[in-house]
Amino acid sequence: MDDLLPQLLSFPPHPPPLQKLSSHEYNRLIKALVQLLHQTMPSQLVKGVAGGGDLLDILDPAINTLPYLHTLLAHIGGTQDEQQSGNALLKIFPPGGHLWQKMLDFVERFDPIQVRYVGHEWRRLLEKIARVGLLSNKPSVAIPPIRTAILRLDPSAACFTSNHLLFVRLCLQAKAFQAALPVLDHDVFHMPLYPDKASYFPSPCEHHETSSTFITTSSGLSEKLAYRDYITYFLYGGMIYLGLKKWARALLFLEIVIVAPTGNVASMIQVEAYKKWVLVGLLLKGTPMAMPKTTNSHAARTFRAIAKPYDTLAEAFKEGSSEKLYAELQAAQQIWQNDCNMGLVLQVLNAFRRFSILKLAKTYAAMPVSLVAQQTSPQPSNIAETESYLTSLIVSGQLNATLLPSSKTAGTSILRFAATSHDGPQARTEMENYENLQIQTERITSLTRHIKDTEQRLELSKEYLEWARKNHRSKDTGPGAANPGTIGNNGYGVDEDMLADM
Repeated sequence: MDDLLPQLLSFPPHPPPLQKLSSHEYNRLIKALVQLLHQTMPSQLVKGVAGGGDLLDILDPAINTLPYLHTLLAHIGGTQDEQQSGNALLKIFPPGGHLWQKMLDFVERFDPIQVRYVGHEWRRLLEKIARVGLLSNKPSVAIPPIRTAILRLDPSAACFTSNHLLFVRLCLQAKAFQAALPVLDHDVFHMPLYPDKASYFPSPCEHHETSSTFITTSSGLSEKLAYRDYITYFLYGGMIYLGLKKWARALLFLEIVIVAPTGNVASMIQVEAYKKWVLVGLLLKGTPMAMPKTTNSHAARTFRAIAKPYDTLAEAFKEGSSEKLYAELQAAQQIWQNDCNMGLVLQVLNAFRRFSILKLAKTYAAMPVSLVAQQTSPQPSNIAETESYLTSLIVSGQLNATLLPSSKTAGTSILRFAATSHDGPQARTEMENYENLQIQTERITSLTRHIKDTEQRLELSKEYLEWARKNHRSKDTGPGAANPGTIGNNGYGVDEDMLADM
């Protein structure tokens, strides 16, 4: 250890040199350290240092990120999860224990740049954390450190990895829906690239416009991903948003699953997403939604065949008959329960009343609460219950209207609907409109940046260059000639032949 310790502390130079290390020199030094750590036996790292003490007490995770990570894993033990029994792992690495505290210190302070060079070890630590949470029947204890690690490596969380799926699965199992939002609320724009497609990207230590240029299939920062992983992540994410009643975001996630490319038969994951998508569409829009245009036609037929009771329920909702809607709900009650969608179906039943009231706004400017009760309430004679229900809708922002006392009859109220979205209790102030505009502007700017990055990668990809050579025409052949290298300036410039080649 006396000989090894100076080598472990050699990078990064401390104190930092007056002149910052060049990218080339940084790469050379850190790769040498990585090689040394790979050649060092775990037993050497867990030995005490001269004078007593643990190596973890000497290393600073913010500075000595790589040796700290390797030493922490050496203490935890097991090169692969299957080589270490659950009991042994829990004994060595229990939540709240000494090594658990060291892990928490590491995920809060590690250097994200250095971690890019040891993706396999970094991911292995996250998998250990998740396994401990599950083995201890406390999945919630693993959520904060994994979430912190994901967002410190990639604050945008824009490149989909196996860690995303690991994280949302834990949140779903722990029913920690709110805890999932810091990751789920970030849109996914990229998938890890294969090494041959990333050869033109900067080295890991250099500045990267997006995380997709350092999270590659060879970086180790993500396991090899399959099609199933991608759609499972969005299904789980949609379920989490359902638990939080964030219907719009849930609808988006479920739709991503539905329209995912597929063969002639849809997967059961997509069928499950479709069932929930139909119900969420009713909760959000109050009417059956048309099948997304980009849905595979074979998949669409499969959805309708397997999920026919859901489509029937949606049609009953659309017809506006509460008796028929309730009858359809009762007729397929066992199906809702078997699909674990009974809770959603009951919310659809409750939403029917709300949308019935909203429909009245299209016909009336104002009407007595007694009349509202007659047309929408399951208890038409209970005026007090209807008034209480209307108040709850107004307070929660689901109904843009006001309740006013009647000038003609004492003790009765009038429901007055807002004429436009700029009137009534839901009217926004100028500052609120400005803040909303700022949020939308930032979102569009982010989307544009990721699109440009994708276009650039497409221009530099082997598939595009081969296509460009095949379709190259001289400049004097007219305006319809192919002009490779202009995707970023003149739209996508992609046709079906190119997509077929890819």
